[in-house]
Amino acid sequence: MKRPKIKLSRKNNRRLKAAGGIGLIAVGIPLIPLPIPIGWAVTLSGVAVLTNNSKTAKRKVDQFVEKYPTVPRKFRAVQKVAQEKAKQINPFGRNKR
Repeated sequence: MKRPKIKLSRKNNRRLKAAGGIGLIAVGIPLIPLPIPIGWAVTLSGVAVLTNNSKTAKRKVDQFVEKYPTVPRKFRAVQKVAQEKAKQINPFGRNKR
């Protein structure tokens, strides 16, 4: 049985991805104190999804990195990889234009 195709405008698609990023951040923050580092991974994934879809969020993260230049290179590397993965997310099977 085929899934029905859902057509969303680009604006709504970006809003949906932004909501997903905010959701990941909201879920990840309470998980940070756990002994396993899953909270950081979920939170950083949410930040990556959010910065990929929001110019304001990207600008804020860039300002944070400029303000705190001692941010570990690992964070920047993880953010870059997560952003590339977030670009590949195609939840509704739409072709990229």
